[in-house]
Amino acid sequence: MRLTVLTSLAALTLSACTVEAPTQSVALLEGGIVATTPDGYCVDGQSSRPAEGFALLAPCVSLGEPELAPDVIGVATVQVGPEASGSVAGAEGALRDYLITEDGAGLLSQSGNAADVEILSSQAFDGQVMVYFKDASDPPVVGLQNEEWRAFTDINGRLVTIAVRGLAAAPLQDGPGAGLLKLILAGVTAAATEVVTVDAPEA
Repeated sequence: MRLTVLTSLAALTLSACTVEAPTQSVALLEGGIVATTPDGYCVDGQSSRPAEGFALLAPCVSLGEPELAPDVIGVATVQVGPEASGSVAGAEGALRDYLITEDGAGLLSQSGNAADVEILSSQAFDGQVMVYFKDASDPPVVGLQNEEWRAFTDINGRLVTIAVRGLAAAPLQDGPGAGLLKLILAGVTAAATEVVTVDAPEA
């Protein structure tokens, strides 16, 4: 069963010839934000568009890398918004409440149709909002499950959205799906600023 799942995932992620070798981190929007993958996951160089703030993460083994498969198998996307788009910090509860409204459900749906979305759970805490929902519209990639875990947070003043789905052939349950979302979220950070130490001149 596990081999079948990995074969299915490889077919999704390697449907086109890979131009760039998979890596375990990527600098988005000229390096202001860095996405580092959890163990067993790599950045898909073919599907990611770093200059546009977008990255797709998948198991390294599905991208042709000689890595062991992770315990939780899914596909994640990271999208960084434009400057000053961050609006989560200080308004976590308001965003969570908005997402469970009809307008919010329409925002979550791939089709834009709120009727396609069933909110399964939501939470807001310390600069982050997470929502778990089922979307009856077509998934963003053929072969992925309809349930999705999505997180919203602010980094460097920009809105960052992270989404996780499993395979339709082997769908993730809430615990593993939410766990993978949190791992991906923890790896998306502001780029470190190198501190240059200058020695004091000798007297």
